[in-house]
Amino acid sequence: MKKKFILILFLLFPLSPAFSLTGDEALERFRGRMQSIEKLSGVISWTTSRGATFSGNFKYLNPGKLHIKFTNPSGRTIVSNGRTLWVYSPSSNIVGVQELSDSGGSGGIASLISGYMPLLTEEGPNGYTLKLKNDNRHYQEILLLLDRSFFLKRAVFKTREGALYSFTFSDISTAATIMPGLFNFEVPANAQRVNNPLNIQ
Repeated sequence: MKKKFILILFLLFPLSPAFSLTGDEALERFRGRMQSIEKLSGVISWTTSRGATFSGNFKYLNPGKLHIKFTNPSGRTIVSNGRTLWVYSPSSNIVGVQELSDSGGSGGIASLISGYMPLLTEEGPNGYTLKLKNDNRHYQEILLLLDRSFFLKRAVFKTREGALYSFTFSDISTAATIMPGLFNFEVPANAQRVNNPLNIQ
């Protein structure tokens, strides 16, 4: 399973201080903002350094429940119930299954960025930029662009080979009706299963 589709997990979310924050402080505020969100829906889009583009509609329930249905490419699905993440590509008939409970979080971005060191934070007129690094991960660097409330606007992932994946979020809503059953995924019987692709070095 291509690791870029695991990323999503999605990436979501207290207040701006009068003085500059350290990387550790900014990271904790970002995590706190994420954990304060009860539910979200919207559009996620991302591009790669090779020019490929992807987009889809997402729904999120706290803690760590995520559902993304892609419109480009059509049919691809990402689902997390907060403990397990499934990434399904019907064109290749492959399902990546990532267990999240061992990563120290409850799924979602908290699990994805667990183990990364905050190197720096920069404050600008529209919010903050937070840089994370872990040389032992496939994605060695993560750049988070946050608004003044530490809500995630954009994230950039860089692999050890130098490839970049840039994610943005739009049409955000906290009022949409979201059914809990949406976050349960059944692996198709004839699909190839790849376990814990994020743990592969």
